[in-house]
Amino acid sequence: MATIHDDVFVEEIRSVKKNAFGVAFLILKNTADCEDAMSAAIVKAYEHRGTLLKRGSFRAWFLRILRNEAYTVLRERRKTIDSNELSEPTLLFPDAAERLDLRAALLKLPEEQRNALYLRQEGYSPEEIAAVMHTPVGTVKSRVSRAKNTLRKILEENGYE
Repeated sequence: MATIHDDVFVEEIRSVKKNAFGVAFLILKNTADCEDAMSAAIVKAYEHRGTLLKRGSFRAWFLRILRNEAYTVLRERRKTIDSNELSEPTLLFPDAAERLDLRAALLKLPEEQRNALYLRQEGYSPEEIAAVMHTPVGTVKSRVSRAKNTLRKILEENGYE
């Protein structure tokens, strides 16, 4: 089995870094924790780069590792943080007040729907999302559809059309 060369690995990480951070943020809702999860995921991916069968699937492969690391960080954080702090939403776009309502509406979505919708909006195909989330493609499509419908209802209830 061929191993990805260091140069190629760095190039692939750079290409997925922005989207990956967004995935981690949807789970952790905290920049410092996202950085921890990203670092751990990069190290783990580098150590196991020989297990990647084809280069075209690097993005889905890395996001799956990152998602697992983010949940590990979340479990560790829950052991040490009061549960009231976890429910307090942080701002995804702190400098864009007009996005606050959308951010609040997104946080009301179930986590799996929110993650699927985010990845879809970032340009991932349903097949890639299914690989990242370890679910069938049909389930991904359903989650995205439900997320859009729920988000639309929440925004309409708050006066947006």
